[in-house]
Amino acid sequence: MEIINYIVLVLAILTSLASLLQKDLIKCIILSGFAGLCVAYLYYALLAPDVALTAAVLGGAILPALFAFTVRRTQRIDE
Repeated sequence: MEIINYIVLVLAILTSLASLLQKDLIKCIILSGFAGLCVAYLYYALLAPDVALTAAVLGGAILPALFAFTVRRTQRIDE
C-alpha cells in the first residue's frame, strides 16, 4: 500500500474516535460522514469501485444528511 492509503486509514480511525467523543451531535455527524468518505477512498484504492461508490453515497452523503435532519427536527428548544 502507498503512504497515502495509510494516512487515510489513520484519518478514518481518528475521525471515528473523535465522533464518539463529541458532545455536539452535528459535529459528530460531520465527523462520521468524513470517516465514511475516507473508507470509501480506501475501497477505491483496493480496486473495488462499486463498493467505493456505494460507501461514498451512503456513508458520506445520505446517512449524514438524514441524521442531521433528524437531530434538527428532534432537538428541544429551551425557553
